[in-house]
Amino acid sequence: MAQNSNIDEKKLLLELSQGSELAFTNVYNQYKNNVYSTAFRITKSKILSEEAVQDIFLKIWQNRETLSEIDHFENYLYIISRNHLFNSIKKIAREATLASEINLKETGFIDTDTSIKDEQYNIILNQIVEQLPPQQQKVYKMAKLEGLSHQKIGESLGISTETVKKHMAQALKFIRLKISPYMNMFMTFLLFFKL
Repeated sequence: MAQNSNIDEKKLLLELSQGSELAFTNVYNQYKNNVYSTAFRITKSKILSEEAVQDIFLKIWQNRETLSEIDHFENYLYIISRNHLFNSIKKIAREATLASEINLKETGFIDTDTSIKDEQYNIILNQIVEQLPPQQQKVYKMAKLEGLSHQKIGESLGISTETVKKHMAQALKFIRLKISPYMNMFMTFLLFFKL
């Protein structure tokens, strides 16, 4: 059975690579839900996920000539979906950063709503950091607030760089877990880049 579906897929991709709109529609209908669920897992946004489906299938249509050479279409689709989504997230973050920089330059002050959100975020983050075990808390604060390298932190605390990395990974895992219920209050993408 798997052999037959593999042959069907090959035939479909060959037809699509030759410009068949019917083959494209079949591929779209067969895989759109996979792309959507991958997108939703990464973005947690229905709108962004729907946009991603359109963009990714447009990309497939534009590169259709190469499709007949692909052996595992599902893997190919997953990789281009993931790359597209990460590029979109980076672009959104860059645009948001740029917009806030322009806003600062033009007005000379941060938009009140944004500064209130930042303040709320920092208060919540500080409360979560206070819940960390003492050593993890020290390591996190030295890295994030003082900007020290793992090596410098290790020397200062008399522990190995590996131990510092371990403490940092555990601290970040704990913070992400604790902050996720608040995510909808903030700009989701920017928070992930701040952490």
